[in-house]
Amino acid sequence: MSENTITQSTVTVLVLDDEPNIRESLAEYLMDCGFGTLTAESAEDALELPELGDVAVAVVDIRLGGIDGLEFIKRLHVLHPSVRCLIHTGSTDFQLDNELRTIGLTEREVLFKPVLDMGIFETLILEKVAEGRS
Repeated sequence: MSENTITQSTVTVLVLDDEPNIRESLAEYLMDCGFGTLTAESAEDALELPELGDVAVAVVDIRLGGIDGLEFIKRLHVLHPSVRCLIHTGSTDFQLDNELRTIGLTEREVLFKPVLDMGIFETLILEKVAEGRS
């Protein structure tokens, strides 16, 4: 296998969501796609994960108790700038701020709940991993 070959089994995805049903169902879906997964119900828990540096892509809810998803993404970028992020939010009025745009997020990486075509997660995760390896 070449160094640039992307296979789901070599990709770890963090699912950060405080809603257990959403967190677990998304993690199970991603495992079924062949990705390795980590889950956390709070940004604080996610930041404490010893494997956080191994994560390729984080799928982050915005509305969390304590540290919100936006602040988590900003902190994650400082700690592990290679980790790419997708935003998964129920906030229909959500808009990216300039700091998130500077980090590299675009509207394409914002998914609004409920996501009816779960395949978009696999597609975007693989795109984000390819970006990180180029």
